[in-house]
Amino acid sequence: MRGINSKNWLSDKRGQVWVETVIYTLIGLAVIGLVLAGALPKINQKKDEIAIEQSIEALGMIDDKIYEVQRAVGNRRVVTLDVKRGKLIVNMDDNTISWILESSFAYSQPGIPVSIGKIIVETTGDEKPYLIDLTTEYGLNLKYNGLDEGFKQLDVAPTPYIFSIENKGKEDDTVVINLNEQ
Repeated sequence: MRGINSKNWLSDKRGQVWVETVIYTLIGLAVIGLVLAGALPKINQKKDEIAIEQSIEALGMIDDKIYEVQRAVGNRRVVTLDVKRGKLIVNMDDNTISWILESSFAYSQPGIPVSIGKIIVETTGDEKPYLIDLTTEYGLNLKYNGLDEGFKQLDVAPTPYIFSIENKGKEDDTVVINLNEQ
């Protein structure tokens, strides 16, 4: 009979501990991966929903400033606008201000415009990413840096846009509001 070689027995146990450690680590990583795979889309949808709500608030703030300056010729307000997602479009031909975002969250039923105060929200697309269009229409003459035709697009920027909103009086019985980028 042979005796148990304690040296070989001890090295076999050490190898088993390392194998178990690697297996448990791999199982842990697989569980974390499964949890993230399930939770990450929901997290992204919530982030998109918050971005849309912040865009609605920003459009509401711009609308409030435009309303304030309409009271008298020469009124001017300064607006600081942070565009972190999407793009803001001032359309001088249609006298509208729109914020357009891509989103994994359908803010409204696709294809059906919904009013939130003066803002019209329309979700387009049948699947992700959806295109969310937030538009405010004005019954006045919008100008951007003195131009009253075409459109101006403000894209994502690391620093906020600063522009003034000014009442320039009336042209053809329509109030003229000029947005000047500073």
